[in-house]
Amino acid sequence: MIRSLDKLSAPWLRRLATSVAALVLMAGASVAQDAAPQAVAKRWGMHPPASTYGHLFDSLFLIITALIGVSFVIVLIMLLVPVIRDRDRKFGDGSGKASHRASFDHGASLHDKRFTAIVSIIVFLVLDASVLYITMKDLRTGFWNIPAPDHPKVVKVQVLGQQWAWNFRTPGVDGEFGTADDIITINELTLPVDRPAQFNLTSKDVIHSLFVPDMRMKRDANPGAINEAWFQPKTTGAFDILCTELCGFAHYQMYAKIHVLEENDWDAWQVEASTMAKAAYDESDLEAQWAWEWQE
Repeated sequence: MIRSLDKLSAPWLRRLATSVAALVLMAGASVAQDAAPQAVAKRWGMHPPASTYGHLFDSLFLIITALIGVSFVIVLIMLLVPVIRDRDRKFGDGSGKASHRASFDHGASLHDKRFTAIVSIIVFLVLDASVLYITMKDLRTGFWNIPAPDHPKVVKVQVLGQQWAWNFRTPGVDGEFGTADDIITINELTLPVDRPAQFNLTSKDVIHSLFVPDMRMKRDANPGAINEAWFQPKTTGAFDILCTELCGFAHYQMYAKIHVLEENDWDAWQVEASTMAKAAYDESDLEAQWAWEWQE
């Protein structure tokens, strides 16, 4: 393969460059055909974060992508240079004799070992250590910074995963779990904007994972355990909920929605939903009595 590099002709290179340019132009034309910039963003990138800490994870993703991209280019150059420089070459006088014979070694010399050690240390400090520091900082600032139990605006939600649905329970106007006015919904959750939503998650059967991509929040729901999570919506709208833990043959159907309303609209919705729940309450329906004592 290395010897074949010498056989590349200028016309061949021109044809390759023309093909690559044509592909780039076709890709650009495809993007330009989208009517709105928002449509382009939805096709080629992530939705903008809909929670107050979502931007932290987006910036971390971009940092990791940039660092890995630069590292890839450096490694690629380090591989290409010796491949081209140290390949077999022949004299240009037509004699067919080799002016340079390619050779290899196992990198066992002291120089190679030092070079490997230096590169490894640099990669660890620039990539691993820096990304770990930023990650821990962002987790403490955002994902792990769960609101205090006495926060006046927090909306508490109990989540029960099961094959293959999400069950949500929020307290009614009395603010207590396990009472007749609890609002119980399946695959639908309604929350107010600009107020923190705190979750207690568990599972009825197998391990599930509650993933809200637009909120940049994902947390496992484990049977026999209560896990905590939170986010604060900063925009109204409807947002997808997915299960990101393979939980059985109908895993793909475990899909739900979060509806984020203005606070006044959510207050009115809570009063109406709480009243309807109280009117439909059936003490003998044991399947609906799955509330637990809230855990902080």
